[in-house]
Amino acid sequence: MRLYKIMIVDDEAEVRQAIARKIDWRAVGFEIVADAENGRDALEKAETLELDVVLTDIKMPFMDGLELGAELARRKPNLKLIVFSGFDEFEYAKEAIKLNVVEYVLKPVNAAELTAILDRVRGTLDAEIEQRRNIRQLTQAYQESLPLLREKFLLDLLRGPMDPQVLEAQAERFGLAVREGAYKVAAVCDIVHGGEGRPALSDELVPVSVRQMLSDALWDRCGSEIVLGVPSILVATAWERDPVESLMRLLGEVCTECKRILGVTLAVGIGRPCQSLAELCRSCAEARTALEYRAVVGLGKPIYIQDMERLDRTAPEWDGHREQQLLSVIKFGTREQIAAMVDKLLSDGEGEWSDQSRVLGILGTLLSILRRCRLGEEAMLGPRGSWIKLLAEDAPMEALRDWLLSVCLNMSGCMDQRRVSTAKRLVEEAERYIREHYPDSGLSVDRLCEHLHISQSYFSTIFKQETGRSYVQYLTDVRMEHAVELLRATDDKTYMVAEKVGYDEPNYFSYVFKKRFGVSP
Repeated sequence: MRLYKIMIVDDEAEVRQAIARKIDWRAVGFEIVADAENGRDALEKAETLELDVVLTDIKMPFMDGLELGAELARRKPNLKLIVFSGFDEFEYAKEAIKLNVVEYVLKPVNAAELTAILDRVRGTLDAEIEQRRNIRQLTQAYQESLPLLREKFLLDLLRGPMDPQVLEAQAERFGLAVREGAYKVAAVCDIVHGGEGRPALSDELVPVSVRQMLSDALWDRCGSEIVLGVPSILVATAWERDPVESLMRLLGEVCTECKRILGVTLAVGIGRPCQSLAELCRSCAEARTALEYRAVVGLGKPIYIQDMERLDRTAPEWDGHREQQLLSVIKFGTREQIAAMVDKLLSDGEGEWSDQSRVLGILGTLLSILRRCRLGEEAMLGPRGSWIKLLAEDAPMEALRDWLLSVCLNMSGCMDQRRVSTAKRLVEEAERYIREHYPDSGLSVDRLCEHLHISQSYFSTIFKQETGRSYVQYLTDVRMEHAVELLRATDDKTYMVAEKVGYDEPNYFSYVFKKRFGVSP
């Protein structure tokens, strides 16, 4: 039996320990993976854990259960919340929190009552999983998917430019949900099989279930259309406000749910926002390009194209299948894969290298890639005179092949170095910004990412890779370093030191300080 993961949150250690002891957790289908003594602590732990349920008290210092519940509902909409509170807070709690709360428990917590509640919550979680795995329902949904003409129109809309008049007429005819909204953005999802175990469903039904998860995640948050393409699932969305952070968060949750429930991993690319239906094909092309960076970022998380290609501020053009193949292998391939691609492009189809005209065609593609990626022509190809002379002298195909391979390897190394150095510069800028603004109690990861012009998901990934710490850990360490300096070098009271290092609440400052150093300020 799969055990659901639960976290217990209460400011009294005795209460947390008592709850942990009172229940036979495995018997009711749960395991305790964490506990926390206040809402802030719980929120930090929830960001790094795969949780199904949070059991939280209402009254806690620094961030109470109501604030925690609201924040968890925003960040992890699939997580279930069980709230326990005193009698005088009970009705208030039921009114105050609407999102994610599945059960309320009245203090003192009774083992029999809590066991019954956990049984019901487990039943809810089981039913949700079963609904997504129900072959009969999924087969019916597959057979009753969008009519063929509507599906074809959506695919055409996302794959390339259309006649504006035809586009508007067809969008009106099919009642597309993405007609309205100031911002439109596309995403592309690939399903990656393999890894541990087998998928919970057949290959035919997994995409249907993923499509339903995407639909559930986006429902009532934006206008959306989802197409079961081959091999990718294409997503078009429309929003009233800049949607990137919201879309990254929602699709990140879908990635987690697909791994947990279906046993498959998603690769998700997101294009830049645009303002019209006609531009959605450009956003979709960018989303496909973003997918290629999964070799760098990894699977199971959304990849936003602007995070990956910050140095190219112009929208990349979709220049054909061959160019995209070559660009992809130059960006992410090994030396052997790049060599194999060059040989394939030079081949006439029978394993023999063709004439010099094919070399010129490959060179034209490479020049297009150089312009698209803003790589210096001379730095990549060598002095113009030398390679023009090589072509003009009717050099042997072996020599031309070696030259093309050296150019591709040079480009690959440059792109890899640019990627690493760009991430490093972003982290250095983030560290500088934190050290300059740590006294501001309102400093948040949202504000920092807005300053850096990158998404929170990508920032968290590269920051952890470069520093070995999360944003919250790094900010806390910086504040604690300066707190120690102030306590040693000045006669400031504790509340004054707290304010100078970014804590509005002296009590919370003391709590963090003692947790960090083992003694009070």
